[in-house]
Amino acid sequence: MNKLEFLPFEDLLAQYFDHPSVEREIAQRYRSQAAVMVVDFTAMARRTDEHGIIYALAVARAAERAMAPAVSGQGGTLVKRVADTLFIVYSSPHAALEAACAAMPLLAAFNEGRADPIYACIGLGFGDVLLLPGIDMYGPEVNRAFVLGEDIAAGGEILSSEAFLSAVSPLPAPLHAERAPAERAATAGFDFYALRTTGAGD
Repeated sequence: MNKLEFLPFEDLLAQYFDHPSVEREIAQRYRSQAAVMVVDFTAMARRTDEHGIIYALAVARAAERAMAPAVSGQGGTLVKRVADTLFIVYSSPHAALEAACAAMPLLAAFNEGRADPIYACIGLGFGDVLLLPGIDMYGPEVNRAFVLGEDIAAGGEILSSEAFLSAVSPLPAPLHAERAPAERAATAGFDFYALRTTGAGD
């Protein structure tokens, strides 16, 4: 009998250096190929300083609810929240892209008439992940999506890793990808792309 199959994830990790078979057990149980969408909201620090953490969180949760039809409509599953940052997983990168694009107008509608508008910063990645449903997710593309959504994207921007863009290319009209300039890529620590809607004058 394989005793490892009864251990939860953290206990398996604790056994890693003593039992080489742990890696195979973790991979069989938790590894999958998935698209990752990380959503962060703008001005959390300012709202907290001016109005308190409860107000700031309430605004972020209201914005999350406004975007929910786009997220769940494409089969997205919320894995975890860290303050105002959302980690969402999709089985398909195309579904993640559609959700990201659909979420922005929903949030724009939410902001209509608001004195304190809130904007989403979205990072997208695609590749092998270790997924613990409802708990956490790990992997290089999770890390890239997090950096893009949390640290690099401005409000209203959708940024993607190279792996994500490759998986969804060619992009559906009217989207196009703009490679990040060298200085911005240096800040992120890797190359990435901004996904934008082509305007009538482009």
